[in-house]
Amino acid sequence: MTSSRLRVIGQVSLTLGALGCAASGQLGNSSGFDPTPLQIPLVQKLPPRPVTSMDLLNLRDFHGSQISPDGKWVAFVLGQAVYDSNSYRSGLFVVSTEKNSKPISLGSAGPPHWDDINQWWPENPQWSADSQLIYYRMKSAETWQVWRWKREGGRPVQVTRFERNVQSFQIAPDGPKLVLAVEKPSRVDPKQLAEHGILYDGSFPAGEPKPLLHQIRDALAIETETWFHDLRDGRDRKATDAETKAYTLLESGIDEKLFSKKEIEELHIVRAKISPDGQSVVYQTSVDDPSASANLVYPLFVKPTVGGKPVALTPNVYYVEQFWWSPDSKQIYYTQYDDTGADDLLPSKLMVVSASGGETRKISDSPGYLHDYSVDRSGRFLACIYDNNNVPPELELLDASTGETRLLVDVNPEVQNLQLSPAKRIDVFDKRGNHYWGHLVFPLNYESGKRYPLIITTYRDGDTFLRGGAGDEYPIQAFAANGFAVLNFDFGRVRNSKPGDFETKLLFFVSPMEGIDASITRLADQGIVDRSRVAMTGLSHGAEMVDYGISHTSLFRAAIASGSGWDPILYELSSDFLRCNMRQQFGLESPDGDTRGRWQRVSPALNALHVRTPLLINAADSEYANGMQWVTALRDLKKPIEMFIYADELHVKNQPKHRYEIYQRNVDWCNFWLQDKEDPDPAKAEQYTRWRGLRKLEENDATKSIDAAQARPE
Repeated sequence: MTSSRLRVIGQVSLTLGALGCAASGQLGNSSGFDPTPLQIPLVQKLPPRPVTSMDLLNLRDFHGSQISPDGKWVAFVLGQAVYDSNSYRSGLFVVSTEKNSKPISLGSAGPPHWDDINQWWPENPQWSADSQLIYYRMKSAETWQVWRWKREGGRPVQVTRFERNVQSFQIAPDGPKLVLAVEKPSRVDPKQLAEHGILYDGSFPAGEPKPLLHQIRDALAIETETWFHDLRDGRDRKATDAETKAYTLLESGIDEKLFSKKEIEELHIVRAKISPDGQSVVYQTSVDDPSASANLVYPLFVKPTVGGKPVALTPNVYYVEQFWWSPDSKQIYYTQYDDTGADDLLPSKLMVVSASGGETRKISDSPGYLHDYSVDRSGRFLACIYDNNNVPPELELLDASTGETRLLVDVNPEVQNLQLSPAKRIDVFDKRGNHYWGHLVFPLNYESGKRYPLIITTYRDGDTFLRGGAGDEYPIQAFAANGFAVLNFDFGRVRNSKPGDFETKLLFFVSPMEGIDASITRLADQGIVDRSRVAMTGLSHGAEMVDYGISHTSLFRAAIASGSGWDPILYELSSDFLRCNMRQQFGLESPDGDTRGRWQRVSPALNALHVRTPLLINAADSEYANGMQWVTALRDLKKPIEMFIYADELHVKNQPKHRYEIYQRNVDWCNFWLQDKEDPDPAKAEQYTRWRGLRKLEENDATKSIDAAQARPE
């Protein structure tokens, strides 16, 4: 089972920035790969010290895990940034599920599996039926192929040798073979396109800093074909049409043999799993019809594979993250997400329900966040990842018969020597009674009664490790170590609305901003923060909210955005698909037409005159053009604005040197505007010369505003 976590973006809100990048695909990645196998060191306990940006950059992250069929072992993949070489290391490990076992390193797991917005996408290792061998995709000679490791160690062996990429694979349940999705040859002939003019068809956006031929190629979806690899004799064979359908059915369940085209399209079926006996299918839909649900929800249903009516399994649950069948096909397990209560936010709650529906039963309810479950053959033992607000992810084992969990591996032992600031949950409501929440991380060595500057990070919050917000550009614990209170704020649920219902869609911006205002008021009333010194930050939808917040409110003393808001320029630069999305989501059409007034109510650029907040932008070169109307408007009006553009980056910036520089600059920016502090490092002298110039612009702008107000007639 793979995690559906996100893209935090895709699960809960669909932003234009993310859509633009995902639609264009990935040209390549400038982060290097260091083949040195990643290690988990033994670390001596020392007196703890404050957290730095480098500590956060160096954390090891999980990128896949899987328990063995016999439940005695867990294989897992780790990744870690290497600042000096601007690269990443990886490691494949195995650990016994016996108590006090130590992980065994099997060597490097190969280059990161970057997705089309530059996230290292998790991929689970796969075990042989006898729990002796591990299979995993690695890049070899420019293509992705399947490799094999022995559980006890030794050199890996390359299993497949196709000329094109193996996009995914599974170990067949009906024999010793691999079922492979192999990339088809591209439909684009670069030579043919280069020799002739290209007819523009609206399928790709404009303004991207890469060759047109690459944009066209990347706009096309990758097509695959099904192959078999016999593990006994090593032979490859292309699947017949019937075999392809059979194994597609086995893998996803979203097939016209089970669902009509009308069901797939109208119910928005997003995931499905066939029962082990083949008699039933459990599936998840997304409900975006306002007559069926006020908010976007993702319920589970079960139905027979042939005939029969569906039965609702989770009618009152907001979101199910993972679900799977018991080995005997009689029960369905799932992890649920529900924001109705202060303690029921992330899918740490493991539930089970009969395959015929009915009452659900709770298996486990962790105070932190358990996710990325994998299950052994018996269905009793589950490997999962655990983290909470003050603990980076760890590997744990859960016993479904008792609901008890225990630690298998702490992959970041250095954290024991760091001073992590505690977090406190806060819950607020907007003016319509909609629920918002966040976790307040206190300044290091917090003193009661002292008011601190506040930094707001966005845009999802729960019982996870508070590292850097969505996109991981805002070092929460490093902010706290520099004397800031930090509120990691969740922008809440997405409201369903009828086509053309602009007022409901506008709440997408207005409502969470009211929640932020309520949060600031709550913390100021408690004597914790100084509401005159508040900064807002964010990437993706978080960046959209930053730009909206500083152009439509006066809440913020400083701001940092990793992206841009909704400006009319997006309509001109977008592909036909994105323009359709703007029309459907917000009723925003050509800014020269009847929707100009709507653009005025959401656009930062059209409200730039009202901005009083210094803004720092850390933009990817693939996206900065989307924000140029906003940046140009601020520059022309002599507002304090500074933008850095990072080369060879997509929606999520992943080069270690870029990540660290952004961490550091964001700390410096907040120190400068909220605490009047400057880093004495001589290497930063030019930075502060620029920022003092921005402060003069701010002072001049404030003077003009006062003069204009005094000149108005009574």
